[in-house]
Amino acid sequence: MRFPLTRRRMLATGAAMALALGAAVAAAAPTDSPPPAIPFTAYGQVLVDGANVSPAEQPMVVFVNGVECGWTTTKVAVPGPGTPADDVGKTVYVVDVLADGGNGGGSKPGCGRPGDLVTFYFPQSHRMATQHPAWQSGAPGRTNLDLGLSLSHRLVVAGAAAKVQN
Repeated sequence: MRFPLTRRRMLATGAAMALALGAAVAAAAPTDSPPPAIPFTAYGQVLVDGANVSPAEQPMVVFVNGVECGWTTTKVAVPGPGTPADDVGKTVYVVDVLADGGNGGGSKPGCGRPGDLVTFYFPQSHRMATQHPAWQSGAPGRTNLDLGLSLSHRLVVAGAAAKVQN
């Protein structure tokens, strides 16, 4: 059966529209790749019996599920925009605690998942914080840390030792 030229054009136009619509639906369909991992940003004061840690600037290593998931160096807070008045003159920290996932982009295998407890270790002082906040994806969380008793044995962590010595 032969269609007049106008009908052929209508069929070709309809077929082209169907292909374009199919491509648009396929592009909008969810993929199997997970969303990018967003680390948990923890921050606050670091004190021992209500006083600054000594020395005030020292390394801090963060663990989740026994895996090193972040590290930073403590500092003394100075007055300025964004610095809470209660923090000025106190030892403070800010650290990104990596999410569980493939290496890179804010994640590392075995690191944080919602609800996992975060452990803070201070190798120079041989102390651990007594607080263990729950890991939360991307949400900044203030946790003031009190350091517990000095550990009688030094905690050695592969990979962390090189960072601590820098």
